Amino acid sequence: MEDISTGATLTGLELRWFLEMRRCWNADISVYRDFVARYDALISEPAETAKDNTLAVHHRQLGNRAYLEKRFVDALWQYNRSICFAENLSEHLGIGYANRSAIYYEIEEYEFALYNIDLARKNHYPERLLPKLVAREANCKERIAGGHSKGTVPHSFLDINVEVNPKIPFLAKGIGMKRYEKMGRGLVAERDFNIGDVILDEKSELCFVSFGRSFFSCCHCGSMFEKSLIPCPSCVAVMYCGEKCREDDFRTNHRFECCVITKLWSVTANNMMAMARLFFYGLTAFNDNVTEMMKYCMANAAVGSNPLELDLTNPNPLDVFKVLHQFKPNPEQDNSNLDHGLKLHAATYYSIFMKNPLVQSIFRTKAQRNFMLRCLLIHGRVAKSLLLNQGNESEGCQGIFSPIASLLNHSCDPNVTAQIDSGSIKVIVLRPIRKGDQICTSCASAWWDENGGTKFDFQCMCVVCDQGPEGAKWRKARNKVRSISRKAARELENIALGCLETHELLMMQRMVQTLVRDGHYPGELFGEAMLDYYNTLYDVLRSENAKLNRAKALKCVPDSV
Repeated sequence: MEDISTGATLTGLELRWFLEMRRCWNADISVYRDFVARYDALISEPAETAKDNTLAVHHRQLGNRAYLEKRFVDALWQYNRSICFAENLSEHLGIGYANRSAIYYEIEEYEFALYNIDLARKNHYPERLLPKLVAREANCKERIAGGHSKGTVPHSFLDINVEVNPKIPFLAKGIGMKRYEKMGRGLVAERDFNIGDVILDEKSELCFVSFGRSFFSCCHCGSMFEKSLIPCPSCVAVMYCGEKCREDDFRTNHRFECCVITKLWSVTANNMMAMARLFFYGLTAFNDNVTEMMKYCMANAAVGSNPLELDLTNPNPLDVFKVLHQFKPNPEQDNSNLDHGLKLHAATYYSIFMKNPLVQSIFRTKAQRNFMLRCLLIHGRVAKSLLLNQGNESEGCQGIFSPIASLLNHSCDPNVTAQIDSGSIKVIVLRPIRKGDQICTSCASAWWDENGGTKFDFQCMCVVCDQGPEGAKWRKARNKVRSISRKAARELENIALGCLETHELLMMQRMVQTLVRDGHYPGELFGEAMLDYYNTLYDVLRSENAKLNRAKALKCVPDSV
């Protein structure tokens, strides 16, 4: 898997399609399957990459160089690759963990340093190097005992702080689902909500991480866990935040990917692999019973669903799969170019997965294999509409399926933010929401973050982008010149003066509340305050989750302090 270029093989297939098959644009998916089969040699390369201590040493040396230059993020990435390549039962696995502990010590993440020291000991760290590790362990314990930890006890600022739905205990009571003419289904407020209300705290049900990001994020829940991950024991491509996620992911998805993962990465672009992960998640929920899955899925594809009708006090994966599978895409967002890409990806994934003996043993008949092919396409359409994306960062992208958060529609003038971090999605109110309002987040940049740039693979239907009378009315309000009242000026001054006694997040919430009440929404001053509030939310959430992760790491270490 060295220097793999994700999507490169598919680019070659797309070129051949254009040259040979452009008259068959958006043909039945069986035509795409037959086309991919003719070029099977393209997707048979590269050969699957196995554990290899030579590559483990190579990446560790690159990590060492980055470490000496204090490029700690680059060093962690290389050490994680080294850990993935290290052969089971070899000392190179333990050395990789020990090297990670040195980085965590340098950046004063002492709990994670101890966690990695423990992993090194459990994974054949050589006796000859043990004194160095023991000394680092003692120093970590001394630093923690001396009060130099960055914290393991979070505040409760971003816990759900309103009454919850009795059947969906991670969702606020008073939120329903409604179909909107242009946007399809969405969340609607059935009561008023205030700035700072945390109305959803949902664990990710299923996720996808791209190559590169897979060395920084758990392949099962999406948590980065401070980049302190453990590898799949069989392949060299995915990592996890702990044993439970590793076991759960293998049971639901990775058993189908593991022996063909190099080929999958060679054709995977963006979040397209989410279609396959949703399909195999469903297969597992049906206990690998293809007959029962076929009976249900072909009769219930795109019939529409309401996840708010589920009882999620103890979530049943089969129920979750069914509401995702039943999702009816919004016809307003139909796109023939997008559907062509989905068909080519589905056909290519089908061909690769059929090289896995496990998949061959489950999908034995022609009808079962046709079902798999067509269901992959169905789930590609679902993924394109429902997958919650967490940035396209330099190290890759991540997408998350969650039945409730997936109901949120996009607006360039959002009234909530959906923050994805540490394997969960928190939805926090940005500005007052009144009964009857649609609850919307922003999938890209909001109007008040004009430097962020806006890129959509769909036609935005929000009021900011509307070219009709509603959009004109909003833009007139946006451009209105406003002066701040004396009362609001005094309040803002008092809030600022009290900032030393008030947590920054609460201070920002009060500032936004004051500006809304004074009629500054959606003016320039409100936009400046909203950007500050949004950035503060982002920082606080990650700080609080970092504390939880330190506590989790410390809990894994016997006699840590």
